[in-house]
Amino acid sequence: MTPIPANAQLAELLRAHGLSIQEEGEWLRVGSQGPRFYAAFIDTRTGPGHCMRQLDVWLGPWAGQWVVESVGGVGKTEEEASRDALANFVRASLHVLLSAFVRPPDAHVTIETWQVGGIDRKVILGDIVSRGDDAGPKHEEPWLRAFEDALKSLPLTSGTHWVRVYYAQMDGERMTLEVLLDNEPWQALTDLLETASWPAAPGFLSRRLFLVLQGGADASRAVATWLDCPDDGDPVALIQEQGATLLEAEKLYAYIPLAFGESVMKRLGAVSPVSAEFTADPPTVQGTVVLAEDPLWRALVQLAEEAFEGKTSLTREQLLHLSGSSSTVRVLNELMNKGGKPEDLRFTPPLIIISPEAMAEWPAATPAAPRRP
Repeated sequence: MTPIPANAQLAELLRAHGLSIQEEGEWLRVGSQGPRFYAAFIDTRTGPGHCMRQLDVWLGPWAGQWVVESVGGVGKTEEEASRDALANFVRASLHVLLSAFVRPPDAHVTIETWQVGGIDRKVILGDIVSRGDDAGPKHEEPWLRAFEDALKSLPLTSGTHWVRVYYAQMDGERMTLEVLLDNEPWQALTDLLETASWPAAPGFLSRRLFLVLQGGADASRAVATWLDCPDDGDPVALIQEQGATLLEAEKLYAYIPLAFGESVMKRLGAVSPVSAEFTADPPTVQGTVVLAEDPLWRALVQLAEEAFEGKTSLTREQLLHLSGSSSTVRVLNELMNKGGKPEDLRFTPPLIIISPEAMAEWPAATPAAPRRP
């Protein structure tokens, strides 16, 4: 089914929540430089006197990142189902998105601090949305404690993440248990919730929870900063403001073009460096990182792969700029221009120069070694 644009309805809804909205092509911009929204009805199912409709809302908080929320609506007509889907989006997701990406939290969200993946996270929880028959008093949801404990037990990269939980049952029998992390199924958490105390009731009953976690260095946001920082700006300082330490910020800034260049190298059959060397006192090597073991590098490489596969909002021009700024890609281009083959090229580890203050944050002392010629 061809998507039916719902920006007009979404713009009305956002303005009703006190936001200034500008139209930018197919997008709705909050203010002059805020996040962008887009909405569409993508699935409509009708029967005699009954209609179900799915509403998808995309939020672009910064360049290269999409948060996608899908909600359903029901009614006797398509118009009623559309109104119900929009109302469901407000109840389930809107206030979490606004509190995480647009403005300070409001009364419709709960703010907590959880330690997930070894770091403290700010957790912005929306209301639990219930639909269907009453399962009894709702002041207690035993599955919610199981969800929190399970989430805290799993590894998670630093930065911003969003999680959606949806449970549905019919006459006491489970129909659906879905957990999404950053728009994708999260099987590890789904498995841990299989034995949680989910509600049961005659007829249909569902529970839905949406939350955003924020904390630590964020690879995708650092990429947006790398792209958007003005010439007279300080991208490392901006990345620090987003939650990174000084060492993380300087590593991210150095890694970004190399990681996007990695995707180009892989597609051309070239062998990339397996490690990187760091120093605040060139040519001495003061620290060495095996790139595949660095979570920041892995996050950037994954983001680059998703970008080249068209799964992010990064444009072709942005991808060319990112990958073309990589020293490895520049060397590869020079080789190919001279008739060389990518698979014949072997790289020594790049030497990345960081500040003495960042070097002081290095997690373990590494014996100084002279830079290889």
